[in-house]
Amino acid sequence: MEKLVHFCQGESHKATGKVCQDYAMCSTDNGIAVAVLSDGHGGSRYFRSDVGSKTIVECTFKKVMGFVENIDSSIFEGKPFTAVSALTTERKEENLRKNSKVDDQLNQLFKSIIFGWRTMVEQHAKENPFTDEELKLITDPQDPHSIDKTYGCTLMCYVRTPMYWFAFHLGDGKCFSFDGDGNWNEPIPWDERCFLNKTTSICDTDALSEFRYCYQGNGDSPVAVFLASDGLDDSFGESYNQANFYIQILKLIANTSNNDAQKEIEDTLPQLSKIGSQDDMSVACLYDEKELEFILPKLILWQRSNVEKQIAAVNEKILVAKAKMSKYSPLKFYTKKELIEAQYAQTDIERLFISKRELVTKYNRFTSELPSTSSHADYDDEIGLYEYKEEEKRQTLTAEQIRKRLRVLSHPMYKFDI
Repeated sequence: MEKLVHFCQGESHKATGKVCQDYAMCSTDNGIAVAVLSDGHGGSRYFRSDVGSKTIVECTFKKVMGFVENIDSSIFEGKPFTAVSALTTERKEENLRKNSKVDDQLNQLFKSIIFGWRTMVEQHAKENPFTDEELKLITDPQDPHSIDKTYGCTLMCYVRTPMYWFAFHLGDGKCFSFDGDGNWNEPIPWDERCFLNKTTSICDTDALSEFRYCYQGNGDSPVAVFLASDGLDDSFGESYNQANFYIQILKLIANTSNNDAQKEIEDTLPQLSKIGSQDDMSVACLYDEKELEFILPKLILWQRSNVEKQIAAVNEKILVAKAKMSKYSPLKFYTKKELIEAQYAQTDIERLFISKRELVTKYNRFTSELPSTSSHADYDDEIGLYEYKEEEKRQTLTAEQIRKRLRVLSHPMYKFDI
């Protein structure tokens, strides 16, 4: 297994002088691959969340390694992919499930992580006393939970061993997984309480019930897994855009090197923050380099198929726009108002064809990236890439004809009442 990891200060934090509150790490030592990521909360109440996120990542890594070293791995043997929602969600939906041995052991791991983190941040608070100004932000300085809240953060982790894998999550951000068939998904169940600027947290009093997780032990492991804080998914919006970004990274690894992919992430995350969420950014990735080359053509086909769907959507809009434009014949007279409406319709068609040509260029580029055994035919369809075919030009007012008629009707010598 190979790794990529990076975290950086967000654009809004640069503007206000606030430190980066994200933290992430990856390890692939001794046949055990681990990725851990945390996003410190940004509110003024959580003024030590940068310490909290670093602490939870380091604590989780230590606890996970101890878990893997001491657990009886046979409890995972043969287990199909299993995803478990947060207990708080199961209670709400009245869908409580019976725990297996794996569930019990993972819950013990979560308990140890919570206890370990709380012990570490409370020790940090003793060694680094709060200032008078900071104390004003704490509800009850004598209450350990009130102190914990100061260090509040999220947590995400993925662990892969030769026998099994598991992942868990508390808070927002997203985990993406790519399997051996080139399909991607978000394997850890989502928690609907993580919405906009609201999130569950390791500092919550009921944090244990808010963990959600997944695991598998039947021999099928992801080829690649990406963990990212919400600064990234807020910048991409739709999940398929984020998946496409990850595919571009995987292609870069396969076609050049891990170092080039690492540099691309380091260069891109600050740019995404600037034009997107403005938030801190963090990404942690683990991937199987041997399996990656086999799924690469499937990932490219997914990208091409995605572009093809976008072209189809543009084509539908083109047909609607052309139907609207078809009522304007060069053989008829039109008022100035009608010609302006025709000009708007014609502009829509031109804009749609510009979009289509850009998408077709993408489609053809993805085609060229496919191995020689695949079809390399450029994109083509009946609608074409340009506004009008010859027969359509004779039947419909062209942009130039519309402009000429508008010039005539706008001339001060033109006296008709329109």
